Amino acid sequence: MKLFIKQVIIWPMDPKHEPRVVTFDTEKISVVSGWSSTGKSSIISIIDYVLGGKHCTIPVGEIRDHASWYGLLIETNAGLMRIARKKPDGRQVDNSYWIQEGPEAESPLPILPVATTNADRFRAMMDALSGLSDLRLDPEQSRGFNERASFRDMAAFNFLPQHIVANPYTLFFKADSSEHREKLRNVLPLALGVVTNADIERFHRMQMLREELRKQEADLRTRRTGIENWRANATGAFFRAQELSLLPAGDPPADLREIVEILKRVVGNAGAIVPASGRVSASVERLEEIRSQEKALDATISSQRRRLRRLKSLRRSVSDYTAVLEDQQARVKGAGWFLEHVSSSECVLCGSQTHEARTHLQQLAVPIRELTELSAGTASTTPMVDSEIIGIQKSLLADERSMLQLRRTREAFEATLEAEQGHAQSLEGVYRFLGNTEQALKILGDVEGEEGLVKKIADLEKELEDLRKQSDEKSRREKEASVRAAISDYIVRFVRALAVTGATGTPLLDEKELNVKFVRDGANRPDFLWEIGSGENWMAYHLAALLGLHGIFLRRKGDNPVPTFLIIDQPSQVYFPSDTFEQVVEGRPDVSAASQRRPRRHLDDLESTRRIFSALARAQQSFKGRLQIIVLDHADEKAWGQHHNVFEAGNWRGDEDFLIPIAWLT
Repeated sequence: MKLFIKQVIIWPMDPKHEPRVVTFDTEKISVVSGWSSTGKSSIISIIDYVLGGKHCTIPVGEIRDHASWYGLLIETNAGLMRIARKKPDGRQVDNSYWIQEGPEAESPLPILPVATTNADRFRAMMDALSGLSDLRLDPEQSRGFNERASFRDMAAFNFLPQHIVANPYTLFFKADSSEHREKLRNVLPLALGVVTNADIERFHRMQMLREELRKQEADLRTRRTGIENWRANATGAFFRAQELSLLPAGDPPADLREIVEILKRVVGNAGAIVPASGRVSASVERLEEIRSQEKALDATISSQRRRLRRLKSLRRSVSDYTAVLEDQQARVKGAGWFLEHVSSSECVLCGSQTHEARTHLQQLAVPIRELTELSAGTASTTPMVDSEIIGIQKSLLADERSMLQLRRTREAFEATLEAEQGHAQSLEGVYRFLGNTEQALKILGDVEGEEGLVKKIADLEKELEDLRKQSDEKSRREKEASVRAAISDYIVRFVRALAVTGATGTPLLDEKELNVKFVRDGANRPDFLWEIGSGENWMAYHLAALLGLHGIFLRRKGDNPVPTFLIIDQPSQVYFPSDTFEQVVEGRPDVSAASQRRPRRHLDDLESTRRIFSALARAQQSFKGRLQIIVLDHADEKAWGQHHNVFEAGNWRGDEDFLIPIAWLT
């Protein structure tokens, strides 16, 4: 899910002041540097709150007291979007939202937003943009942590706040609470692509078929019990037919199947009996009513099948069309950059004085903008119809059962009419005998005939088996192993780039513990992150694991449900606690008791901090700008100024305005 944060916006309580805007570069690493208590860490809390958080962690005090609304300008697959959420009222979050999309998102900021929607609708909109299925993760569990995966669940991979970036016990944002940890365990395979939306739909289809199979098997057992009871009295029925003059005198056959065939012929020749005319007319009316119901139900089934085919076709068509548009956009990606760098009076190729190049590029901008708008519209209308498809399939199964029952009833009435027409006979015993025998034979046919329950059960079992083959467990395990190996390889390379030592063994992501473990040859058990090294190690493996995961997410391209940004708060804290960075680089002595006992190697710490930014800069380049990285840190340009792909989004020191401008405080 493409989601870049272009701006953080804060509207003041006093409308006489201008909104505070912090701008980020989506194509570079954006760094907000500054002293403590300037509001750097609050940026994570503001972004999380505006993106639909159900709790607010924005610090109380100046940042809440002087703000009225918090907002973001974001770039998504659907285009630019400006969103704002009203600040919390005391301890209660506010669910009022204001949203602008498309060209409106580039208009001047209003003095104050006005609520146009609410948090639930905003989260539903972002769920649709993420492309996540609206089906439960586990069809057999309707409660607990198996509800559908949501856009909000993916926030675990987007934030590394200060209390987590070097926390040995917690790797993911908000995974330090049991509720989020349990949900994340279930969501992680979906985020990694080990389980897909198609898999979830298949799980639900299999569960529905298993329920239907149980019902059909129970029905079959009931019917077979009745048939066996009737077969035990088949010889008695043969003699009863002789008593009613429906069969000639003689001994019954020894083979039970022959008796059944004879009784079938008796029922088939029941046209020699003619019932009273009133009885015939009542049966005819009832038969017509049943035929009418059968016709209406057949039309409903046909309509549902057509709608099911259209929904599946729509989902495939939109996916194919989106891929074509993405390919077209990739072909013209550099046009905007080229236009910015072409001089208005000099040809970029030959150096002659001409306006032709810029003129043609400006003309090309119109169809490029139309293509972007078309792509944005397509992304925002991607249908999420998994639950509707499953609902139609369930309805079809129920209607097909009703249709089968109606057909049985109709055939019974048709057989009754055929038996009643042609010959007048008023012996109630004959009618009763023929009816009972015919019904028993009909049930026998329903169970064992071509259209009977046995065939229905066989069809259900075959479809279930086909779905099981598609859900190949071996293939899933191979995919999981491949993903795990790729993450492990990335962690090793990133930590090596940081020149961090202290952990031995192969690092692996443990999906159960939601942490990094280390497997050593010959060891009986793995070592976990909290068992190795120090804060330096913990910080290194946090960064490496999160970047490795985003590498896997980005491989999924359009199927990636995770927002494409990562915000890291205070990665250098393991080298420069509090505000000691300025103290060290300016050469001021450290008079703390700890430094007197064991002098710190400040030059080494400064070099280690530079390695953090160097490794992040290489990671940003390797991802080719598809992952936005934002760093909030005490470290200033001395730690990252040598990298061309690092942008200073803020330097909150001295007389500079911090997150909350000085003018707001007076």
